[in-house]
Amino acid sequence: MAARHIQQWFETPLGKKLLSAEISALQPFLPHIFGYHLLQIGNVGRGELFQNSRVSYRCFITDVPEINIPGAYLYGELDNLPFSHDCMDVVLLPHVLEFASNPHQILREIERILIPDGYVIILGFNPISLWGTWRWCGTRRKTLPWCGHFLPIFRLHDWLTLLGFKLVEKQTFFFDLPFESARFAKYTTLLDKMGKKWTSHLGAVYLLIAQKQVTTLTPIKPSWISQQTLVPEAISTPFGSKK
Repeated sequence: MAARHIQQWFETPLGKKLLSAEISALQPFLPHIFGYHLLQIGNVGRGELFQNSRVSYRCFITDVPEINIPGAYLYGELDNLPFSHDCMDVVLLPHVLEFASNPHQILREIERILIPDGYVIILGFNPISLWGTWRWCGTRRKTLPWCGHFLPIFRLHDWLTLLGFKLVEKQTFFFDLPFESARFAKYTTLLDKMGKKWTSHLGAVYLLIAQKQVTTLTPIKPSWISQQTLVPEAISTPFGSKK
C-alpha cells in the first residue's frame, strides 16, 4: 500500500521541497531526450517531473485508481505493463522500485516496452545517505517514505547491466535534513553546501539514466567458402603495358 500513497507524502512541505529538487535535477537531461512516447510509472509529481520533456505524447500508469492525474492515464499492474514490445521512447520511474514487491520484474517489463536506444530514468531514495541512516532510527520505518526498501545504486546498476542497459548518468542530490524544523533551518543550509562540495555521492536521492542497448549481429561468412581469386590474364583493361 505504501507505493499507492507516496504521492501524499510529496504533498507535505518536505516532500514538495524534494519534488522541486528532483524537477531541477531532471532539467539538464529531459529536454535533450527525444521521442514520441513517454511513460511515467507511478503518480509522483502528477506530471510536474516531465514538464520539461519535449516528447509529444505522455501518459501515466498506476496500480491504484486515480482522479487527479492530468492527461492520459492507465490503471494496471506495474510488473505486467499493458503495452506491446518496443513502443516507448522514455520511461520515467520516480520512487517506484523501493516500494515494489518485485522491482526487478518491473525493470524487465520496462526493457520489454522500450524501443532500441530508449531511456529509463530512475529516481530513488539513497540508502547510503543521512536519509538512509535516519530511516533506521526509532519507529518511523512504519511511515512514508521510510517504510520503503531503499535500493543501493550498485544493485540497480547490476540489474540494468544484466538487462542490457548502459548507464549514461548517475548522481545523487538533496542534502537537507530528513525532517522539517525551523529550529534546524540553518543546519540544513550548511549541510546542503557541504554535501554539494564534499559528499556529492551521499545525497538523499539518486538519479540514474540508462539506455537500452541492442546488439546487432553481423553475419560471418563460413570459412569453408573460398573466395574467388582474380586471374590477371582474364581481365581486359585499356591500360595495356607498353612494349
